[in-house]
Amino acid sequence: MASKYQTPSFPVLDIPGLGDQPIPPFVGVTVRQPELPALTDLEAALDRAMDRHAGSGESLAALHEGARVAVAVGSRGIAQLADVVGGVIRRLKAMGLVPFIVPSMGSHGGGTAEGQIQVLAKLGVTAEAMGAPVLSSMETINLGEVEPRVEAHIDRNAFEADGIVVVARVKAHTNFEADIESGLCKMVSVGLGKAMGARNVHVYGRQGLVELMPRIAARCLEGARFVLGVALVENSHHELAVVSGVRPDDFFEADRRLLTLYKVHAPSIPFERLDTLVVERLGKDISGTGMDIKTIGREGFRGDPLRPPHINSIVALRVTEASSGNGIGVGNADFIPLETAQNLDLMSMYFNALTSACMTRVRIPPVLPTEKLSIQAGLRVCWQPEMDRARCCIIQSTSALDRMLVTRPLLDELRERSALLEIWRPEAPLAFSDQGVLQSGL
Repeated sequence: MASKYQTPSFPVLDIPGLGDQPIPPFVGVTVRQPELPALTDLEAALDRAMDRHAGSGESLAALHEGARVAVAVGSRGIAQLADVVGGVIRRLKAMGLVPFIVPSMGSHGGGTAEGQIQVLAKLGVTAEAMGAPVLSSMETINLGEVEPRVEAHIDRNAFEADGIVVVARVKAHTNFEADIESGLCKMVSVGLGKAMGARNVHVYGRQGLVELMPRIAARCLEGARFVLGVALVENSHHELAVVSGVRPDDFFEADRRLLTLYKVHAPSIPFERLDTLVVERLGKDISGTGMDIKTIGREGFRGDPLRPPHINSIVALRVTEASSGNGIGVGNADFIPLETAQNLDLMSMYFNALTSACMTRVRIPPVLPTEKLSIQAGLRVCWQPEMDRARCCIIQSTSALDRMLVTRPLLDELRERSALLEIWRPEAPLAFSDQGVLQSGL
């Protein structure tokens, strides 16, 4: 089927002998991850978040009836995102305010206003569903330099509103370690900064994210009418665990506190070493790098050392629908199938990578005709020729790590460490469709 994206074309390669590569049997397991209780009442949590600072300082309560409030929403696949945004909108309306939604995702969506509307729509955030218009523009207001040639930019629609509410998930960033990573401050400086703001931060690499991003956020908080942050934290099962209302002058403290909470309860692949990892889905709704770099153990910035788990070969099978062809992250795989490669939106990928100044993740790896042959290629080069000893794992995505398929050596290790919770599929050969599509059951 023809794609609407600017896509590449690859030949169908018949590599001699590759189809004879043995594939070991796999067991379906549920593994132990850190426990942080999921919210049982989202509506009550939203009530607390939005009422918490209602009577103090620059707050929602200080806004006059009919005031226009921009609700900043990003491009990540946050659990219950549409429910959270819809709940925020309803509460703003109940206060007599006039909310509208501003896409706050830097350069995502191909760096276009329409592209960013489409990204939100794939996450369930539309004007019709939310009951509020989506005002999307790449135009920004320049709030001045935080140091020579480093400017703070903010979305014009948000700047011209009477108040700004930021909805943001607090989590570890894929590229760096610091006391402030992904969260409210990054949404303010990069998300609301649109393509220009994202470029100003990312062009400096690690320095831009670790040092300049918080300074740009501070300038934006001083120069625009922020009234509330709705900070979200997910548990290791990709469930909402925390919804916290945050005053603008507490954004930095909240980012630090909630990041610490997240890291203690972050999910991970429970192995130090793998011969082959198969990732069924990558996408911008899963991670800014398609596959979370810290989860798969690949480098963040150029020259960064690899981190655990140490994986000899990675096979990525599909790009999520919500990612709209943006397959950023395929460069961290060693093989991808033909159908995935030929539906990559190169413009979106390259624009995203050029903005982030990280090009390795959009390099296209070897392309094989089917998912089955891609997996066989990954096994062929995994440095373990004896398949009964191969340490292989299949996951749905880097944000879904409760259930996985593992080979016998990994099953034995899980049992030894008491990390195995249950077996949901007995050991059996992998199943593929007639077209070579993996049928994992994940």
